[in-house]
Amino acid sequence: MRKQLSIVGVACVLLVFGALGYGQDQDEHPACTNRLIAGHYGFTIEGTKLAGQGPTGSQVGVAMTRFDGEGNLSQIDTVTIGGTTVADFTHTPANGKYTVNPDCTGTFNIDFTDGRPPVTVNFVVVENGAEIDAVVTSAGGKQGILATRSIGKRRFFGR
Repeated sequence: MRKQLSIVGVACVLLVFGALGYGQDQDEHPACTNRLIAGHYGFTIEGTKLAGQGPTGSQVGVAMTRFDGEGNLSQIDTVTIGGTTVADFTHTPANGKYTVNPDCTGTFNIDFTDGRPPVTVNFVVVENGAEIDAVVTSAGGKQGILATRSIGKRRFFGR
């Protein structure tokens, strides 16, 4: 009986230590690469345009972004600022570059084709690539123009 209790005790200790080892630092997560977000994401955009050319005020929009798994992206979007439409799906798609870091953080840059300044966005990949949470860090190379965040959800899981 004591031998069985000892075996059960050792098994429990190993299970606990195994579980602790499973909670690795985020920067050791091997699945966080550019390939993780390959596919199409639908983004909702909300925030405020604080300065710059054109209207300022509350900003909302939607975007469809395609990440190719190799660090390139393309995007179409519709955006309103202060109730004025500043972009719609009819413009030529924007292009850009992105990088996913090993800790599932990343950055992408979007170069718009319709006169809007390029933006730099920092993001976090969550739910194994099912979602991307993002915030604009600069527009036209300047901070303080946009206070905007977006949430992207993977459109198809089959990529």
